[in-house]
Amino acid sequence: MESNPIKTDNTTDNDSATKLTININGPYFPLKKFQQILDSFSTVLSEIDKEISETGNVGVEWSISEVRQGSIYLTAEASIIKEDVELDRPQEIIKAFQSGLEVIKDHPIRPKYFNDISLKKAKIFSELIDPNDFAEIGFSTKIWRFNVTTNIAVNIDEIIKTFHQYYGAIEGKLVSISIRKGQRIGIRSMVENKTITCFFPDELFETARNALGKRLYVFGLIRQHLHGEKINIQVQEIKLLPEPSDSFSVAI
Repeated sequence: MESNPIKTDNTTDNDSATKLTININGPYFPLKKFQQILDSFSTVLSEIDKEISETGNVGVEWSISEVRQGSIYLTAEASIIKEDVELDRPQEIIKAFQSGLEVIKDHPIRPKYFNDISLKKAKIFSELIDPNDFAEIGFSTKIWRFNVTTNIAVNIDEIIKTFHQYYGAIEGKLVSISIRKGQRIGIRSMVENKTITCFFPDELFETARNALGKRLYVFGLIRQHLHGEKINIQVQEIKLLPEPSDSFSVAI
């Protein structure tokens, strides 16, 4: 069970460091489209949170802290929900959200911490722009403002479709195991500096379960973004690696 939000006095300048606002202007506000915006907004922030985390788990919860009349003006505020999460995680997520949108506005380049899920949800921001209802969609903080443009969807389509597959290996620490929607493990790769999803067959389940928290070598079919990061691997072989302290000895 997840903990209640952890209240801390750690902010950058003031409380605005953990706040992110969405602003929608237009002549008409369909409820269905507003629900799509909120779902996409929440999902993008959660997926960035997972990518930043060393364990691949969500460590921050977002709540509505302010709603203004007139156009839709809604401010979400971050709260840390786990004691082992670094105190500046909310600021990291907001910074990644800001820089990521700036990148995909102008270029078909995958931003740091944006996986396929967050990119597809960010694409919805662009697709919902319509002069008949949601004429303008924007995001802001106290010191930053961004207006969504329709070319974001085009750039995201280009990013998502550019990937290739090949056989190879990944080394790293096994940080998570899940049996929901298929058996998979999360390996924190020091080379990639991220947690890579590894899907594995039934016969390797016991080996994976017993290796939680340990260093592993996995071999299989890797799916990777063209000129970018690895997405996942269909594992065919798992080997336990020695810890760094076990790999050498000192002669006396």
